[in-house]
Amino acid sequence: MTESTSPHCYAHPDRETTLRCKRCDKPMCASCAKHTPTGYVCKDCQREQLKKFDTAVWSDYPIVFFVSAFLSGIAAALTIPLSGFFWGLGVLFLAPLAGNFIANGARRLVKNRRAPALSYTLSAGLILGALPVMLFSGLPALFLLFSQGGDMSALFAFYPLLWEAAYLVLAVPAAHAQFNGLVFRQ
Repeated sequence: MTESTSPHCYAHPDRETTLRCKRCDKPMCASCAKHTPTGYVCKDCQREQLKKFDTAVWSDYPIVFFVSAFLSGIAAALTIPLSGFFWGLGVLFLAPLAGNFIANGARRLVKNRRAPALSYTLSAGLILGALPVMLFSGLPALFLLFSQGGDMSALFAFYPLLWEAAYLVLAVPAAHAQFNGLVFRQ
């Protein structure tokens, strides 16, 4: 029997490999290798490199959350009068604009510092800021539905709540993409 002289993966000692990390020279298997434009790196080196781009400080999180919640509450309140404008088409056009405006405002307040958790904080602020408006636009519909003994015509009272949900579905992804600096082009 011949004994193998190939090195074994640093994370999976049962796997032989000839692939090495271009930064730290650790042997790694194909499932541990992360492809970069300049070659393959191990998961540890990739994680270390990505940490250099996380520039947010602890105070950025409450700033982003409260600013996005406040502005989202205002934008959600503005969708109520827009829900009657051409069957709510105003919401479809203005919700992504509101999301972009909120994301740009929050990013300027934190001086363009970034972190993955910071963009999720922005999304949570947008959702929680719109929830009180959704609650107040849905309460009259619930009252009407229960006071009429389950009459189906009361379901039309949920129309403003539908457009509030449409606001969130359109504004949150737009704000998240804008805050992260994603550009969708061909």
